[in-house]
Amino acid sequence: METYRRLMDELSALGFSGRFSPYLQGEPLLDRRLPELISIARERLTRAKLLVQTNGDMLTVGKGVALFQAGLHKLIINCYDSDHGNLDRLRSIADEIAKQVPHVRHVRNSFYYMLRPESLNHVQQEITIENKTHWTKDGQENWAGNVPGIHLTKEPLKAWCFRPFQQLYVHYNGNVVLCCCDWKGEVVFGNINTQSLLEIFSGPVATMYHENLRIKNRGMKLCEVCDFRGDHPLPARIALHFTGLVNRLRGSLP
Repeated sequence: METYRRLMDELSALGFSGRFSPYLQGEPLLDRRLPELISIARERLTRAKLLVQTNGDMLTVGKGVALFQAGLHKLIINCYDSDHGNLDRLRSIADEIAKQVPHVRHVRNSFYYMLRPESLNHVQQEITIENKTHWTKDGQENWAGNVPGIHLTKEPLKAWCFRPFQQLYVHYNGNVVLCCCDWKGEVVFGNINTQSLLEIFSGPVATMYHENLRIKNRGMKLCEVCDFRGDHPLPARIALHFTGLVNRLRGSLP
């Protein structure tokens, strides 16, 4: 928690106004501290959008209410299981959460809708359910070669990728890794237990990936086999703005 609070202070000092989600590659509702983590983030990151995704298995009305009362902005329920009326159960829970917490809306929209730009002074509190009960791995990206049975690229794509520029992923042990595809922690930018966020994001490994992806060179570990096109669904100007921010942050380091 000491490290978590320090990171919140660092992000606050940077004026962070992006998406913040206090979990990675796990079911966030298994962490009983989640409302507290959200509350701390809401207090310090006054310009950020706080978003949580869950598979819904552990979701109850009480847990959902606690998260929104702690300051959560967006709750996305990814429903992969339609057995025993699970989808209807989750819809009923979402309706009840919205009924119990003022200003929370139950919306029928997608993940990317939840990431839409909103006024910094008024980020809507919303809950939505993504019906993924018909999901199969056919037609999905290969997640940098980490999904068994999905093809790898024969040669690296000649394309940039927004993920290492716009997003920073922290594993349970504090390692900051390449992107959401780096499940095994194979490309480590640094560690939050011993380094600041600026040191990590502007360190030698991160810089090497940023510089090569900027010129559409994916001849690097994980990127070389990844089939993700790298295009963000949000306007390209956001990516360009963030690249400029990265350069300014680098210039602020000694």
